[in-house]
Amino acid sequence: MASAQPNHAPGDRVLGFDYGEWRIGVAVGDRRLESGRPLTTLHNRNADQIDWTTVEGLVAEWQPDLVVLGWPIDDLGRCYPVAAAIRRFGNRLHERTGLPVYVVDERLSSSQAAERLGRRAVERDQGKLDSMAAAVILDTFFRQDAPRTIQAVPRSEVMENLTGP
Repeated sequence: MASAQPNHAPGDRVLGFDYGEWRIGVAVGDRRLESGRPLTTLHNRNADQIDWTTVEGLVAEWQPDLVVLGWPIDDLGRCYPVAAAIRRFGNRLHERTGLPVYVVDERLSSSQAAERLGRRAVERDQGKLDSMAAAVILDTFFRQDAPRTIQAVPRSEVMENLTGP
């Protein structure tokens, strides 16, 4: 883990997560700079076996004021199947940390992350793509006027709007 972080004004520091069933990209961002930067990628055994010790360690180390998750929707605003797991992860994250958890549209975050990193970097390490996608998600969050909290996402929206392959 990185060294102790400098003091920051309330509401400035944000952690972003690009959730996947096998990997979770993590980034940190600052509202004053309106940008995020990749931190790390966590590796899960599966969607139900998240390394909460490491997640809570990142929260303790970086002391964010809120957390942002990428929200998987298509061009028609329908949720992809992974949305149910992301909603569950977000609710657990809120319960464990007490932090507000927001969701933002993650469309194109992986392709934008790949552009930032370059093809060779992605081919060498897929985890870099996930943490960079989390940084892109934070950049999106900083540009939004009215982000939505995870609590504002009803279960019915996730279940009724699931789209399949």
